[in-house]
Amino acid sequence: MCHEGLNYIKKGGPRRSSTSGGLILNISATLHYTASWYQIHVAVAKATIDAVIRNLALEWGTDYDIMVNGIAQGSIGDTAGMHKLGLEEITNKIREYMPLYKLGEKYDIAMAALYLASDTGW
Repeated sequence: MCHEGLNYIKKGGPRRSSTSGGLILNISATLHYTASWYQIHVAVAKATIDAVIRNLALEWGTDYDIMVNGIAQGSIGDTAGMHKLGLEEITNKIREYMPLYKLGEKYDIAMAALYLASDTGW
């Protein structure tokens, strides 16, 4: 997907100024930072996204002036994934090791994305 969009978001691309490139913002998760039962397929996918983010930031940031960034949040309540993994059990365990002692909210991710996409985030 990033490769297909490259011509449109690189510096000097169609409808893009010759002075700055665009933004790629990936949203991932932190599930692959530790081991989780029966989640290897998710962990591999998230680790791959992290590698793509870092490498595109290095290459496309330098070559095309594109800002590539990512948001990797922890557990977010009221999502399909949390319901599948057992919301109540996870919520109880999270209180033991999360600094804020609560699940994140979709709003938290939205605000982080807005910040990174704004002029302030650049």
